[in-house]
Order: sequence, then structure tokens, then C-alpha cells
Amino acid sequence: MKNLLILGAGRSSSTLIKEALVRAEAMGWNVLVGDVNGDLAQAKIEGHPRGTAFALDPHDTEERDRRIRESDLVISMVPAFLHAPIAEVAIRAGKPCITPSYIAPDMAALDGLAREHGVLVLNEVGLDPGIDHLSAMKVLDEIREQGGEITSFESFCGGLIAPESDTNPWHYKFSWNPRNVVIAGQAGAATFLDGGRVRMVPPHRLFQQARSVEVGGMAFEGYPNRDSLAYRERYGLTNAQTLVRGTLRGAGFCEAWQAFVTLGCVRDDARLTWQQGVSWPVWLRTFLPAEYAGLGIRDAVAACTGASESALDKWAWLGLFDDSQGPKTTEGTPADVLQELLESAWVLEPEDRDMIVMWHRFGYTLRGENRERISALRLDGRDSTFTAMSDTVGMPMLLAAEVLLEEGGFGRTGVEAPMDRAYYDVLLPRLEAWGVRFEETDRAV
Repeated sequence: MKNLLILGAGRSSSTLIKEALVRAEAMGWNVLVGDVNGDLAQAKIEGHPRGTAFALDPHDTEERDRRIRESDLVISMVPAFLHAPIAEVAIRAGKPCITPSYIAPDMAALDGLAREHGVLVLNEVGLDPGIDHLSAMKVLDEIREQGGEITSFESFCGGLIAPESDTNPWHYKFSWNPRNVVIAGQAGAATFLDGGRVRMVPPHRLFQQARSVEVGGMAFEGYPNRDSLAYRERYGLTNAQTLVRGTLRGAGFCEAWQAFVTLGCVRDDARLTWQQGVSWPVWLRTFLPAEYAGLGIRDAVAACTGASESALDKWAWLGLFDDSQGPKTTEGTPADVLQELLESAWVLEPEDRDMIVMWHRFGYTLRGENRERISALRLDGRDSTFTAMSDTVGMPMLLAAEVLLEEGGFGRTGVEAPMDRAYYDVLLPRLEAWGVRFEETDRAV
């Protein structure tokens, strides 16, 4: 009997936990689920005889560490800053560890220790990062093996709303951590390659850089992520003239969101207090220069941000220009207040289905001919619990766990991300069998 330990039972863990329990009888697993909210962990195992739920004490790691030492494999779904401490305990206990998050410096520092103990700590094995690496590296290696030279690489991914559940003008509902959506872009400037030129876009102009991306006849907007340049070495793209990774949103989203950024409504670095009962128009005046005091609130926002009527209509739909409405929370950062509004406006209803879209474009030369390959994925969720986001974050980790627990592993040790054939040759066919299928086209240009 093997113990699979899952730490974190939040929204993105739903499919992971459900499918682990489905496999538990055949695989001979016990599935242990821990969360700071013990009731949530209990609800996620749904009384399954192979499931055990427990509460994590954020101030006392003794039980957590004991559970790690008694496990055969750890999947960490807690906030990213907690991954490295969990991984270190797992490494010293000789247990493999899986996370969906980027390899942070404190995690990278554990590489030598993991190799010394013969342990694999596999990171970046969710959706983005994760499936993006697997699918991109497969195509990049195929083109190189044919003798092609990569000249450009563009990759965009988004957690969106399926068309039949798209009921608001923002074309968006929350299927994952709302905080990450609200403060997107605040971690730093976006850097990328554009036609051989290094480009840098500061956070306050990030959403002005949106470009059109079409997938399966559907139009989206993509804005650049923070550090695309890091992928020159990671993906072996030292000769590429264009290199950009980004995030997808629905048509019109980026202009309307840019107006929030311009005013400072998404800032998370200043705590403020507003009078109880303040209306949204009065709240917005907090961010407007005094020179616009004589204008109505909609006109003032338009004059200050340059937002179009279509973008302002999206603000109006949220009630931001309505004197009879206002924030419930009147103390906190601007991001806190806006997030509370958006969580009520962009709620994923029980019958709603979300949608994952991932799109790669590879430009390359082969035998003197310029060619383009496009690889695209669209996956719809099943409902508001077993979302496409939950599926695509959870299943790559669970499939990797199966390989590590039942098939002797990937032949790798250390702190790694799934950039190698050892990973994509194994995981991509299994993801495809589960429904995660990329459609590819290749043509001369």
C-alpha cells in the first residue's frame, strides 16, 4: 500500500484529488489530503474509503512534515512560497515531490541536495507551466530532428469561459485564483523578442500590447508575460528572432482592464480607508486627478485613461458609474476592493463551464523554405468544480505521480521542469488519451 500525499485542496486540486481516488483501489494507494481548511479537505475526499483528510496548521509544521516522511510521494498544491520547505523535507526523507509552480530560486537551490539523495522534485508540471512545456518541446525537437532551424516562437495560454457560459461583456469568469488575475502584471516589466529586437513593456502599459490570436475560429487577445527572454536558453531558441509567451483574454478585455491599470485601481502596495457607504463613483475619484473634478465620472475616466465607449460599457456593467452602489469593503488596497467586486460579478455558476485555450506558433526554415507550424488546444470544463483549469493543472501531476509510484520514474533526479523527451514522450500520449489533444497545422509561408 502506497501513500500519495496531496497538500492543498483548493479549486485547482479538485480533479487531481478526484482522479487519484478513482485510481486508488487499482493502484493500491492511500490518498491523504491536507489543507488549512480541514472541512474543505474532507469535502474533497467525499468519504472515499481510500481517502484521508486532515487540517494543516500554518503555524506548526510538525504534522505536515510527519505526513511527508510517511508518504511515498508528495504533490504540493499550497501557495508557491511554501513549495521549497515541503520539497526539502521530502528530499531528506527520500521521497519524490511534484509541484505545478515555476522553479523559484529557493527551489532551484535544492537541486544538489535532491541529486545527492537520488530524488526527483518535478516542478512546472501543471497547465502553464506544464502542458505548455511538454507540447512546445515536442514540436521544437521534431522540427530540429528534421533539420529545421527555429526562427520564431509565440505561445499564449488562457483560462477563459466556454461560449455557452459567456454571459457578460468581459467574456470572463474566475476559474482559478482571483488574486492572480487582479494583480497580473505587477510583478515587473514584460521582456520579449520582436523581429530580432529586445522589447521591454513596463507594467503600466502591459495591456496596451495585446495582439489578436485566433483559435478554432474564436478571436482572443494576448498580452505578454513577464520574462519571455528566459526561454531562449530553456527552449534552445538562441537563434530565434521572435520569442514571446503570453496570456489570453476575450476580445475587448485588455483595453477595459488597461483603464484600471492606468488609474491605479489594481495596485496592491498601498492600504487606504474610505468612508463607510461610499459609492463606486466617489471611490473612483480617489484615483482621478483633481483637474477632472468638474466632469461626470464616466467622462472623467474616459478623459484620464483614453478608454473607448466599449471599454466604459464594461465598467458600467460592473456598476462602477452607479451612485446607488459601492464597495462592501472600505479598507484595504485598491486591489482588495476591486477583487471583491469582481468575485461577485465574474462568479462561475454551478452549471457554467470554463475553457482552456493554448496556442503555439513556430516559425522555422527547412531546406531553404520558410514554414509555420501552429499547435492549438481547446478544452472545456465539465462544471464549476471539475473545470478545464482543474483538469489541466491536476492531470499532468497525477500522471507523473503514476509514473513515479508505479513505473520506476523518469530516470531523472534533482530539481527539474518537464523540458525533456523523458517527460513528453510519456506524459503527452496519456494526456491525449484523457482528452488533452493539440491540433496541428503546418504550411509554407
